[in-house]
Amino acid sequence: MDKRRQDIEKEEMAPDLPPESAAAHFEAIGKAIGDIDVIVRGLLERTPPTKPWQRQLRMHLQDADRHVEILRLAISLEHDLTEIHDSARKLKQVIETANVQVVGGRADGITRNALMVAYRNASLLSCLLAP
Repeated sequence: MDKRRQDIEKEEMAPDLPPESAAAHFEAIGKAIGDIDVIVRGLLERTPPTKPWQRQLRMHLQDADRHVEILRLAISLEHDLTEIHDSARKLKQVIETANVQVVGGRADGITRNALMVAYRNASLLSCLLAP
């Protein structure tokens, strides 16, 4: 399991630096959250719960969906910046777990690529929300 995680980390690109202007920064945050939400919900609709690996993936995706909503609420309610960053970090961890699972599993290429994109967006989001 650790070997797979190390392989993913090697393939992972370093997230881009935050945009210079505040408006562009907030737009990038909103876009990253929206993209993650679309990917997670799309995979939830597309993945049937027939096989054990699919059920496990769906559990991770449902958890990620819950963390997206928690992050959105924390931002909209203007919670403390550390709490918002913690929510983004937890979202990243959940997506990373799902990503590691599909890399070593039987998932098709579309699912693997979608989770890789979601993980990169979650990494960027965590960077953008860092205090």
